[in-house]
Amino acid sequence: MEQEATNPAIDNLLNEQRLKNIVYPARLFRARLNEEFLRANRTRRPFLFIKIYSHQYDFFGWGSPSRTVERTWRISLLTMFSHLKFIDVLGYLSDGSGIGMILLNSDMTTLETIRKEILHKLNDAGLIQALRHKPKSPIFQAYLYTGFQEKDNLEMDGKLKDFNSTNGSFFSLSRLNLDDIWEHPHTIRFRHVVKRIADLVCTSGALIVLSPLLLFCALAVKISDPKGPIIFKQTRVGRNGKLFTMYKFRSMYADAEERKKELMAQNETGGKTFKMKNDPRIYPFGHVLRKFSLDELPQLINILKGDMAIVGPRPPIPSEVAEYEPWHRMRLSVTPGLTCIWQVSGRSNISFEGQMRLDNDYIRRDGKIADDVKLILKTFKVVFKGEGAY
Repeated sequence: MEQEATNPAIDNLLNEQRLKNIVYPARLFRARLNEEFLRANRTRRPFLFIKIYSHQYDFFGWGSPSRTVERTWRISLLTMFSHLKFIDVLGYLSDGSGIGMILLNSDMTTLETIRKEILHKLNDAGLIQALRHKPKSPIFQAYLYTGFQEKDNLEMDGKLKDFNSTNGSFFSLSRLNLDDIWEHPHTIRFRHVVKRIADLVCTSGALIVLSPLLLFCALAVKISDPKGPIIFKQTRVGRNGKLFTMYKFRSMYADAEERKKELMAQNETGGKTFKMKNDPRIYPFGHVLRKFSLDELPQLINILKGDMAIVGPRPPIPSEVAEYEPWHRMRLSVTPGLTCIWQVSGRSNISFEGQMRLDNDYIRRDGKIADDVKLILKTFKVVFKGEGAY
């Protein structure tokens, strides 16, 4: 098996520990991480992914190296390695910065056990005073993935914050997202930068060109239903679960949210999102706004702010995300957008499960600019025809 260059400090510790685990090269380790991610979706058994950086105790760690700091770092790492089981996975990180560990069937309880053992060993070695000078970054960067339904993960978020508040010197613990697994090469990172620049330029130009249409829509909304605001603001879920406020021209009567519960039994998507063709909450001109997607135009502001992109999965509302299965949440690994594959493949006529699969298909394409251009052109065609929108 191919060996990869890494910091001698890490290699020496691995030799000291005489590990029985295979140390995977970066490419195979990344493949194993992806495999365990998918396995957890099926088995609902949690695992921990832990990054151990070889430079932790010098340039990016406590500051200038010292014998005390180095011994503290070594004891912490050797203690972590001692918790490796035969089924766990060890391998090099792809950027050559250190070692990654996958602790199977492990959760926050495992990390707390390791933390206590590290403290005991540092105390026995007379090194506990070194922790009074906290490192600039935690010793271990840890990620937890459960494979649970999203509403169970949301309940866990509070526990993650509590854990970090008391373990800051040892672990930076967060939920594992798909983009923590997919380590994009430089060509794709550059592509994402180009995509963001294109979003800014095109959106700025669109706001100028469409300003008369925006003004007309705003006046029409106010005349149609004077009781409510022109702009409908709604909390949506963005990349990696980050919440943001999304803007739309209001296409429903002011009491639409209160009336939604009465209509839930008539949901026509067969999933977590709510859609019905003859929704009585929509006022007459609101149907026009929706048919030609004019209600989405204020989201150009969201694109300028960076909450959204021109192309990407549509941003869901928190109550929908709470009902997500693990594979549904993969669509949250990229910035949401105005349009994507399912918007040009039938729009609201596609079932919820179909929408999720099409969004995940877009994500696997890795945001190729040529594909985005094709989707934008198809969107204009679909919007002008008004197909599948209600």
